[in-house]
Amino acid sequence: MSLENSVKELVLRFKGNLDTHEELLKCFCRWEVQLEGWMKGEFLYFLDNEKRIGRISYCDRELSLGKGRSKVDFMVRMTGSSRDTNVWIELKHWLIGYQKGMQYDAVGYFGDPTWAGIRLDVAKLSEIKKDIKFILVLTTANPGVPDWSTGIRKFNRKFSPLHLESLTDPSKFPDSFFLGLLSIPNGDQEMTNLEST
Repeated sequence: MSLENSVKELVLRFKGNLDTHEELLKCFCRWEVQLEGWMKGEFLYFLDNEKRIGRISYCDRELSLGKGRSKVDFMVRMTGSSRDTNVWIELKHWLIGYQKGMQYDAVGYFGDPTWAGIRLDVAKLSEIKKDIKFILVLTTANPGVPDWSTGIRKFNRKFSPLHLESLTDPSKFPDSFFLGLLSIPNGDQEMTNLEST
């Protein structure tokens, strides 16, 4: 199994945790709020359990890239993967819907060049030449396939040569939320395969 597919499975297991919080996620949308700190706490707790049961071999948080105050939310190593292959994950929480009278959608976030979008995060992660990098976006509510895929096309066109590939599908999630797993390709470097056991 490719390392990319292992990360996708990790995210789908995290979805199982969020399924138990569906009313909480609806509350976030109803109150028109983004709570990225809450998401980081949930994801840290999830990764701690994944490490405890042996699905990941290593996890760390808030890692410096050695350039000023630039940090990445999480770095993990999947069990069975090469010891020197790290998986870098940056988290975002986007409100889809209205906030203080303004409507927000995935297309708008993808096209935003400021901290509210993900261009700065993608540029930061693109500086890591080896390993694999992802942005995991929690949206409350689910943006739907047309908004999500149009947003990715907009990002790739507007911010080229930066590039994103979506590995998850909004149609496979409830109306209340979506976990958008975005891969940041390394150019011609192929994904590392897990060693067969």
